[in-house]
Parts: sequence; C-alpha cells; structure tokens
Amino acid sequence: MMQRDEQQALAVAIGLLLLVGGVLVGDATVGPWPTFAAGVALVLVHYLGPAVARELTVRRFARQIRRHHNL
Repeated sequence: MMQRDEQQALAVAIGLLLLVGGVLVGDATVGPWPTFAAGVALVLVHYLGPAVARELTVRRFARQIRRHHNL
C-alpha cells in the first residue's frame, strides 16, 4: 500500500510540473489569453467528452432503429 501512495504522489508531482511548464511555455510563445483558452478547452473536452460521445451513440442507434423499421 505504501508503494502505491508513493507512486501516486510521484504521478501528481510530475503532472503538476508538466502543467506549470506547459503554462509557462504557452504564455511565452502565444501569450496568456490563447494559453488560457487552450487550457479551458482541454478541461471542457475532458469533462464533456464522455457525455457527448454517449449522446452521439444513442442518436446513431436510434437512427439505425428507425431505418430498420421503415423497411
């Protein structure tokens, strides 16, 4: 159990370093607003992605059922 906690702590530390480094590089190359917009877009895609994929799958399945019953 202790090894898993250490691995999780290491993963969080590496993730935070990548986040901070990415923000600094993005800010230096394209400016603060595009960097902020890209970060917000990534968060929204991560948060809404599964729900959108589920909705599209349900709509596709419903369309297939309608086509099948119209034959």
